[in-house]
Amino acid sequence: PLPLMKSWVDTVAGNNNNWLVLVFHGVDGIGYEALPGELLKEYFEYIKEKENDLWVATFADVTKYIRERMHATPNVNETRQKITVTIKHSLDQTLYDLPLTLKTYIPENWKAVNVKQGSTEKKISPRKDERGTFIEYLAMPNSGPVEISH
Repeated sequence: PLPLMKSWVDTVAGNNNNWLVLVFHGVDGIGYEALPGELLKEYFEYIKEKENDLWVATFADVTKYIRERMHATPNVNETRQKITVTIKHSLDQTLYDLPLTLKTYIPENWKAVNVKQGSTEKKISPRKDERGTFIEYLAMPNSGPVEISH
C-alpha cells in the first residue's frame, strides 16, 4: 500500500546510512504484480518532495561513490580565518567523478559559513553534535582546495 511505501522513504530520509532499493516488476497490468501507474506517479512525486533529505542514485553511482570515499585522502589546513580542505584519490577521474560529502568541524563562534571550491560557492548553516560545531558539504576530489571561511 502507498502509505507503507511512503513510510519507507520517510525512514530513509530521517536516518543516515540506510538504503531503499525500489523494485517494480510491472505497471498498469503489464508484468508480474503490476502496480497502477497513478500509484507509482504519486509515489515518485512523494520521493521528489523529499529530495533535500535523500540521495536518489543508480547502483553504478552508489558503487562509484563508495569506491571514491574508500580511496579518498583528505588534507586539512586551519588558520584563524579559514579552513582549507583538499581531497584526492588515485582512481580514474573519467569514471570516478562524483562529489563526496565532507563533514568539517569549525570554531563554535562561526555563525555564517562560506564554502568555496573553484567557481562553486555556497553558504552553509553550522550544526552541532557531541563533538562540536560542524558543516557538511559536497567537494569534488582532485579539483582543487575547498576554502571554508566565516
